[in-house]
Amino acid sequence: MDSLEVPNRVILDSSVIIGLLRNKPEEVRLIRELEAKAELATTTINTFEVYYGAYRSRMIQRNLVSVKGFLSIVELLAFDEGVAELAGQVLAELESEGQGVDMRDLFIGCIAVSKGFTLVTHNKEDFMRIPKLHVVLPAPHATNHSFPSRKDANKPSQNSKENETAHKYT
Repeated sequence: MDSLEVPNRVILDSSVIIGLLRNKPEEVRLIRELEAKAELATTTINTFEVYYGAYRSRMIQRNLVSVKGFLSIVELLAFDEGVAELAGQVLAELESEGQGVDMRDLFIGCIAVSKGFTLVTHNKEDFMRIPKLHVVLPAPHATNHSFPSRKDANKPSQNSKENETAHKYT
């Protein structure tokens, strides 16, 4: 399989962050690879999602410490007025075409487009509808997280339930 170059500026989506916080070996390897080659960031929307998961978990304090530790090593990108305008435009266009989109994914995707970042996620469904958004799906079950080719990244999911973000850590 051809692999893509690791992008210079990467937003980690909640699906990747949660895997890291759960100490999944494939996510730990992915983050290590990205740290060495790219500027890592996440969004205020993803931050909300992981805090929400921590507060819904059985081990709230432990998970809050993990979330705060993770957030201390990445840049935090905010939903600002420019992003709000872009999100409004994209949503209006999608709705005029009869398409819907998850609002949080719309906001995350528009932050990435607006700030010039690539989004790394396991959940591509809504993100693929956002124009100009570069989405990268880590290769599943890879021992070294090579990035899939564009052709592979655009293939429909075999099981969209597998790619849903779990918001409960432990």
